[in-house]
Amino acid sequence: MPILKNLADVIPGLGKFTFDPSVGTVLVTNGSGLIGYRVAVRLLEAGHKDVRVGIWKGGRQGLESGYVEKIIEKLTALGASFVDFDWSDDRGFAEAVKGVKTVFCSIPHIQNWSDMFPAFIRCCKDAKVEHFVKVSFLRSKHNFKGVAEIARQYRENVPFVAFHGTCDDLLEQTKSNSRMSHTILCCSHYMATPLLIQGDLLREKQKFVTASYGMGINYVSPNDVAEAAVVVLLNMKPHRNQIYNITGPRPIKDSQVVKILSQCYGKEIEHIELGFHDYKEHVAKRGLPQWQLRDAAAWEKMKASGIDESPMGYTKDFENITGKKPETFVDYLNNKEGMRPGLVFP
Repeated sequence: MPILKNLADVIPGLGKFTFDPSVGTVLVTNGSGLIGYRVAVRLLEAGHKDVRVGIWKGGRQGLESGYVEKIIEKLTALGASFVDFDWSDDRGFAEAVKGVKTVFCSIPHIQNWSDMFPAFIRCCKDAKVEHFVKVSFLRSKHNFKGVAEIARQYRENVPFVAFHGTCDDLLEQTKSNSRMSHTILCCSHYMATPLLIQGDLLREKQKFVTASYGMGINYVSPNDVAEAAVVVLLNMKPHRNQIYNITGPRPIKDSQVVKILSQCYGKEIEHIELGFHDYKEHVAKRGLPQWQLRDAAAWEKMKASGIDESPMGYTKDFENITGKKPETFVDYLNNKEGMRPGLVFP
């Protein structure tokens, strides 16, 4: 088998014969992030103790400065080990994946990604990583044409989606030039995103600003994404080289989200619906870098198009993987145990 495994790194397609279903050491690349933290906790609570958590100690939008220390404290109590991991510095990649058999990868939109993600993939291949599970945005699948069209439009219009799509293209190629198998969990809009983006505005002024023009949005719970990821990580064989689209249960309007937030937190939150250009000016005043501003505006423009209201954009992939129904927005907000240690909203 060792000889075959080495050949699988150079002979296209041989990896399907050398596939090793054991999990081994799991590296969670972004253990202080929205999905990475949830995955790390679930893996450890499921009894898999060989979990290495990548920690980046920089600031995060919408969370207090000491939240990383709280995350480390929680994960340490569960038995995790830690490694410094910074997507903007590839010098730490090799050490992070040393001895790792399985990678769970959640990657933020960063500058110089076209250098960093390929560098990380190379390090994983050099380290003989067997399994690579990545989260992404909705992606085309030949057997689900509705999502494929929606994914295509997002990729053509939102730089962040195009970035993830290119990373996914690169990851898919590894099955023909290495032993590494992959699973890509492609998700719609996270329910946490509007809370994180508007955190200060929600907390200080109880306002929620959108430009979605009353259209329904395909919001998915981060808990569901993490739940699906852990099922895949602990039983890779049936999910080897597969792509799944994880979606919410149904479209929900931002006006409905505001009502739910008001009820959940016992504070009346004002919904301010702006036109697209006014929204761009509003976001620009927050002082975001130009590339982040461009993404924020593009996301909102796609939401306003009504594309998320199509019933073809909602799949059964989460239910098929986990055997569970997807969380609603109310379910997500009430699931306090799954949330990262940090500020509550609003």
